[in-house]
Amino acid sequence: QQQYDQSERIDVDELKEGDLVFFGSSKRHITHVGIYVTNNKFFNASTSSGVIINDLNETYWKNKFVGGGRVVK
Repeated sequence: QQQYDQSERIDVDELKEGDLVFFGSSKRHITHVGIYVTNNKFFNASTSSGVIINDLNETYWKNKFVGGGRVVK
């Protein structure tokens, strides 16, 4: 939640490599974060599979996507 609160908001069509992608039930309840790679793909950690690459367009992630963020220096 703190990462989301402290990052600069980025529209999904403006995501760049290294931006964060946030998932959860609302903007006040972030439960998962990944790192954007390219072409709607992102790295994230899975408890059952370790670090994996998923697609933002997959139904599961699309339904939980809250927004993108960029770390502010």
